[in-house]
Amino acid sequence: MLESKLLLTLYYKTIKLICTRVGINRKGGAMNIRGVKIIGCLLILICATGCATVSDVVRAKAKGKGTSRVYPVNAERAWEISKTVLRFVKTEAVEEHRSEGYMFARIGKSSVSWGAVMGVWIEPVDDDSTKVTVVIKRINSTELFVLLTETDFHDDFELASHRNL
Repeated sequence: MLESKLLLTLYYKTIKLICTRVGINRKGGAMNIRGVKIIGCLLILICATGCATVSDVVRAKAKGKGTSRVYPVNAERAWEISKTVLRFVKTEAVEEHRSEGYMFARIGKSSVSWGAVMGVWIEPVDDDSTKVTVVIKRINSTELFVLLTETDFHDDFELASHRNL
């Protein structure tokens, strides 16, 4: 709730600043065509930016998105390594669905990111190898930075799989 109020306040102040810069006065005066275009683009951007959810991650996985790799570890070990990688990047609580073979986690806000929602699917290939699929969605799709990418996850998983973590 506090995040929503903060976001709305930020949008309001941004629109107010733009209106001031493009020549809209407080008494409802006319604005130039440039001002109309800028306000229109800003409103489209605001409407287009949604927040990613676990459902978005599941839909992306169902569409074949995400990054998969097969590792020479059993499913039990892959599960533990995945949790270790998620804890290492300081995710919020990991939501485990072990019987279904997947887990979800959320990376909280930081000074450079609104955070991300992620899913990790563990699928045994045989007794000694496991396919691990990761899907990460940014909370705000327009932001440039995220603290963990799918490639980063797999790099950390690969490193951890060669150690006794």
